[in-house]
Amino acid sequence: MMHGSFLENFRLPLPAFERTEQLGERLRALWEAVRRRESRRVLTQAAPLLALPEMAAPEARAALLNALGAARMQLRHYEAAERMLRLSLAALPTQWMATRLLVHVCEVQRRYEMAYDLLEHLRGRPAMASWDEPLSDTEWHLGMAALAWRLRRWKVVSTHVRAAFPKVTEMPPALQADLLRLAFYRERPAEALAMARHLLEQQPDEQAVDTLLQTFVQQGWKQEACMLYRQAYQRYPESERFRRRLVALCLQTGAVEEARRLARLGALSLDVEP
Repeated sequence: MMHGSFLENFRLPLPAFERTEQLGERLRALWEAVRRRESRRVLTQAAPLLALPEMAAPEARAALLNALGAARMQLRHYEAAERMLRLSLAALPTQWMATRLLVHVCEVQRRYEMAYDLLEHLRGRPAMASWDEPLSDTEWHLGMAALAWRLRRWKVVSTHVRAAFPKVTEMPPALQADLLRLAFYRERPAEALAMARHLLEQQPDEQAVDTLLQTFVQQGWKQEACMLYRQAYQRYPESERFRRRLVALCLQTGAVEEARRLARLGALSLDVEP
């Protein structure tokens, strides 16, 4: 359950280059070649277009440079891609596409601080060009959370995750697991307990539940572990493992009478790990 991180592996989707309705014929063909990943063809056809008078208009020039930047990215020519994309932004600063592509370049090169700053500046920016592709609020917050995760800015991660999914119940389980990790990192037992209660019900079997709850024991949060094992034991009332775990935690947290009552329910199997 606690293996792998959603945010550590999350990447924003790349622009799709699909909004070609109001592009001229030549630009439309170029963007279609980008979509088909015909990178060499894009580079060959784009060069003479740069000199055309109609490409001096900011929206057209930015669209052309974005195609060049994307083609360079597809070929993993990241420095050349960045040059094209920054020229695109110089031509049309009020756009999402070139910035999104630049964020991807920075992520590939592990320049997370720069990627974070670039993405942060997009917040609330309206799409001005007909071909532009703004992120949804959820995507933007997740992108910010993922970059903050790589920068180990835990409070910022939590803020953006909760903005992306105000209701925990609508959050993907893998993201809930990341919030549990955050609670451990930030030494927030109450937050960890609340998140674990959601995650506990999603675990497929007794072993998965135990693996989750043992993270609290290993953290030294015995009171919270005890509360969670009570919930687990209610779910698996025949579990010798959970009864034994709960007896031990009750004794460690001062709930002696509860431990005695649980112990009287039957002999504890010797082959169950303490």
